[in-house]
Amino acid sequence: MNTKHLSLFMQVIKTGNITQVAKDLHVSQPAISMQLKRLEQEIGVPLFTIVGRNISVTDAGLTFLEYAESILSLEGQIYRAMEEFRLGNRGRIVVGTSSVIGTYLLPKLMLSFTQAHPDIKVDLETRTDDEIERFVRMGSFDIGITLKVPEDHFSFRITRFSEDRLIGIQPPIPINNQTLLIPEDMSIILSTDLDANIIKLDSTESVKQFVMEGMGYGVILESAARFEIASDRLHPWSGYNPHHVVVNVITRPAERLSKSVWYFLNHLRK
Repeated sequence: MNTKHLSLFMQVIKTGNITQVAKDLHVSQPAISMQLKRLEQEIGVPLFTIVGRNISVTDAGLTFLEYAESILSLEGQIYRAMEEFRLGNRGRIVVGTSSVIGTYLLPKLMLSFTQAHPDIKVDLETRTDDEIERFVRMGSFDIGITLKVPEDHFSFRITRFSEDRLIGIQPPIPINNQTLLIPEDMSIILSTDLDANIIKLDSTESVKQFVMEGMGYGVILESAARFEIASDRLHPWSGYNPHHVVVNVITRPAERLSKSVWYFLNHLRK
């Protein structure tokens, strides 16, 4: 069903005069009459009667008019919603990130972004760095936030988000244990020449809890240990030399990014 015919029918019925509608639309009266007749034939019942230059709606036409108004109203909502998507005022973004970044670096950012853009929904997906790279390339993720620079970096847009440090941690009491605990999701960027028994745990939180219980030393992001160090639950460990790491934002080429994604990227830069 052609919504233009619905709009024309509604105008004619509300005006009650085909000639006046023809003048308003700058088309001929026979052209309007033909379009209305086609609409009536499509519906299969009389929608109106014409007396001279005036038009009178039938009972079926009144019912049809109610549905036509609803359809045209919904059509208007669709176009307005799509315009908002085009402008980036609303939409949905899928962000892929590792567990440690999602836990310690993104909460404040997510809060400030949703406050600034309440009509843009952000879905956060936790994956490994390799999975993040693959899903961004496939288009399943709009944005990836990772500690790893993609090997095929020429196929991505890479933006530096922030810097952090990997540091060693130990419990506040001396221990006689050479076990080194590291988070599984950060093992790809960790390298050490220490002669130690290295155990990978499922998260940074697990590493902190094990170290606080005296189960060994740990290597984690400095931002993840600030609270425990400030509250004297953990101490810096001199057995590991801190070094800087970079948190990167990866996206597909610029021409494939929606307005909503650009809003998020601009928020990251701030």
